[in-house]
Amino acid sequence: MIRIASNAILFALVPLSAQAQGAGKWEVKVAPAECSLVRVVQTPVPALLAVRTVPGTDEFIVLASGKDVPEGGKPEGFPARLSFDGGKPIDATATPLGKLAAGPALQLAPFKPAMLGAFAAARTVSVGSTSRNFASFDVPRAGEAIAALRKCVDDQLLEWGADPAQFAPGGTRPVALKDRDDWLTNDQLLKLAGASSGTNADYLFRVTIAPNGAIISCKREEAPANDPIEKLGCDPLVAQKLFTPAKNPAGTPVKGIAAFRVTLIRQAMATPPNAAQPR
Repeated sequence: MIRIASNAILFALVPLSAQAQGAGKWEVKVAPAECSLVRVVQTPVPALLAVRTVPGTDEFIVLASGKDVPEGGKPEGFPARLSFDGGKPIDATATPLGKLAAGPALQLAPFKPAMLGAFAAARTVSVGSTSRNFASFDVPRAGEAIAALRKCVDDQLLEWGADPAQFAPGGTRPVALKDRDDWLTNDQLLKLAGASSGTNADYLFRVTIAPNGAIISCKREEAPANDPIEKLGCDPLVAQKLFTPAKNPAGTPVKGIAAFRVTLIRQAMATPPNAAQPR
């Protein structure tokens, strides 16, 4: 069976504790098509908090690691919550990621850009399930840290060709008119899955948005020449008006850049109880 998750945010676990060179300090880590904000503390107990995003997807994940974070759980995740300064929690799905030096690690997702505003204004961040907290983190100078993460995102979009005027004070980024999960139909996604090789696949596409909000070009990151996956993922979107366009500070529409992901996960089907077994 193939499960298709459009615009899924799934990151492989990396040694984040080793990435943060200064314990207790915020650090922005830049990788191709990825921005991460990381803070590791060693006292009073080891803990790690991170925020990650693929620029242009408008979705963020939070990674939390600590001694009281649960290690196990269903692969598909379980209901979880993120809260700032003990305020109203934001619902998410938590997925166990394994273990870091600080303890077990969880990924919480997905979060929209509005989450960053609450994070920037917070003094504490808490991660938990619907019944209990797993970890609470002090987040000193969170505003400066989130500003640095946003700059990483903007810099990547500029490199991809976004008009710089949208990032000036008073400018606005493009806003999708419908969820990225609905950009491709089920039939289109199944055709894409059929062209994919291997057990699992994670494809990142980026699109260029005209001043009228229509997609004028699309490409898959790291795609070879004449890539069938790029054609299947991109061709249905070109010329579609999928965005409110980016605007400069005067309100004039300008060229924007966005991104979306398609994750393919092949799952073994359970054998029926009375099915004949191969011999």
